[in-house]
Amino acid sequence: MTDFWESSDLGLAEERVRYTAWQAHVAGHDAADTIAVQNLQVTVEAGNDAWGRRRNQPCLVTVKMHLANPFLAAAQADSLDASTVHYGILSKNIRSTIETSKGSYVNTEALLRDIRAAVERTTGATRLRALELGIFYPKGSLLGDGAGAVLCQSKDARGHRVCLGMYLKNVRIPCIIGVNANERQQKQPVVVNLWIDPIPTPLLDQQHAMERRLVDFVSESSFETLEALSTQVVDEMAKMFHQVDDGFITLRVEKPMAVPFADGPVIEMRRRIARHRHEAE
Repeated sequence: MTDFWESSDLGLAEERVRYTAWQAHVAGHDAADTIAVQNLQVTVEAGNDAWGRRRNQPCLVTVKMHLANPFLAAAQADSLDASTVHYGILSKNIRSTIETSKGSYVNTEALLRDIRAAVERTTGATRLRALELGIFYPKGSLLGDGAGAVLCQSKDARGHRVCLGMYLKNVRIPCIIGVNANERQQKQPVVVNLWIDPIPTPLLDQQHAMERRLVDFVSESSFETLEALSTQVVDEMAKMFHQVDDGFITLRVEKPMAVPFADGPVIEMRRRIARHRHEAE
């Protein structure tokens, strides 16, 4: 990867950070030119489906490249050169890489690494300051919009930062929630978004188990407030991922039926897994 990054010094210590911290670090540069391919549709033999099985499934791939230098030469000449990246060729290379690997199952970590290799082949002489890769499985969740994973890397004079995370998107779970008499009589949906990062690579395909535990807990609960529900969900997830001492849980819970003329009230919280687990004990 010596041609891939702005610095060829691979001796920098790697720092594992959460996604929001990684974003803040990357945003700290005065000049920032990025090139992205969003939601490239492919079929992969990777990850797990909504039932936790290894099956062919649709996948949306997103690549965001943060250039080490502005693409001034390409802009001035109005043509593609080494100051930028040809997103059409990048898309073809990603598809080709995935097609080549078909015939044998790979986990999500291996799929991310394959996509990163396709980016490296495409960038050529163009140096990057940071790279963000996203994989989203639309059929990876039974009750939600899908499950996903991200791999983020940045490298400059300030260090080498890496984030690996996984998430569930818009999981709709009926439960008893609310203080009003009518809300105590019948379940209503809450919409849950759950993000765990940074995590070790062996846990990257745990979205099915995570959703099952999430749904079991929320569907059987009967809290009056979103604050109480959210805190207990984070506690439950902290128990599940107790081995991820440096990880964070980010939880967003929406109650769409609560306010007639609004999309709904939302509670969002982020906790360090180890600290929250110790506080709960």
